[in-house]
Amino acid sequence: MRIGVDMRGLLTGKRSGVEQYTLKILENLLSLDRHNTYVLFYVSYRDLDERFKKLLAEAPFLKQSNVEVKTLQWINFPLLLHAVWKPLDWPKADKICNGLDLMWLPFPRLLPVSKSCRLVITFHDLIPEIFPQFYTWQSRLWHWQMSYPYLARRADKIIAVSQNTKDDLIRIYGVDAKKIQVVYEGVEESYFQTPSVNSRQNVRRKFKIGQDFIYYVGSLEPRKNLPMVIRGFAYLKTQPQFDKIKLVISGGKSWLADSIYEEVSNLKLKKSVVFTGPVTEMEKIALLYQARAFAFPSLYEGFGLPVIEAFAAGCPVITSNVSALPEVADGAAALIDPQDQDGFNRALEKILTHSSYPHNLITKGKLQAKKFSWAKAANQTLNVFLNGPRREI
Repeated sequence: MRIGVDMRGLLTGKRSGVEQYTLKILENLLSLDRHNTYVLFYVSYRDLDERFKKLLAEAPFLKQSNVEVKTLQWINFPLLLHAVWKPLDWPKADKICNGLDLMWLPFPRLLPVSKSCRLVITFHDLIPEIFPQFYTWQSRLWHWQMSYPYLARRADKIIAVSQNTKDDLIRIYGVDAKKIQVVYEGVEESYFQTPSVNSRQNVRRKFKIGQDFIYYVGSLEPRKNLPMVIRGFAYLKTQPQFDKIKLVISGGKSWLADSIYEEVSNLKLKKSVVFTGPVTEMEKIALLYQARAFAFPSLYEGFGLPVIEAFAAGCPVITSNVSALPEVADGAAALIDPQDQDGFNRALEKILTHSSYPHNLITKGKLQAKKFSWAKAANQTLNVFLNGPRREI
């Protein structure tokens, strides 16, 4: 088979969960499958060719012998693409790629393909539909022009990263359950390995933190519910035994994040809250390994990969009892109502003051994390590619 892969999402300059998912699935697919040809497609415009060269340097597995690269010379402006690609359904990406049996979109984006080319799309969540208030008008416009309901109908097969996302696709878009396959995300083996003493010391030295801290990693945006974490941390700081504890927050500033910094300032916590900005994978592992607790009370997640990563690193987790998080945690985390501040405070305090409770969470978490691997996810993804229904021409 000739399998196309839409690479546009990897050339935005960001490395969020969707980009990580795309790279990890591709890396393991290409390790698993040397028989089929993978055609990497993107729109060539301005500096995107240079970005693709940088990506190849960072991900050399994309250079193996059964990989081709095809580009479309086009103005890469989303609203223009929407205006042309949706009504005209042209130009056909599979034709640009010299013929494809299948085109895989690791994230839903408009991309015309011929009727003879099967279309497989991974849906991570429907959060813009459920919580539009958590997005700027520019973001809402961007999501609108991607036409998710149209793409869900257009796809021959949909990969959902959780049963919760599958249920949302059925409930909100009316997608036929039979064409949705749940394929969970994975966690790297490196998260299960104990970081070296030097790496642990280096990360504490770099960010000026001691050995006593609570951790959060992820984007800084309203949906992540970080003010709850900050208020819970402020509650702890009223108790003498937590005088020196810190809250460490890692991740890039996203949209509508000002309230997070305002909460820290209003509660007079500037000396106790450390914003690291984005961290490397190894820095994240070292921080998770040393943290007293990982706080992730998100209001909604399509999967919740940071929870699994924290499990693997041996960090007790507090997370929400909504969306895909209970499905992913499966009894290995302290689950709280993301609207219940007192409940979050009590869960955090229990982890920090009870000797057996965090130990039990760590034991359960490591066992739960073992259920998720990128190799398993890639194998299931390949099965979707190979065993899906054929289009009628």
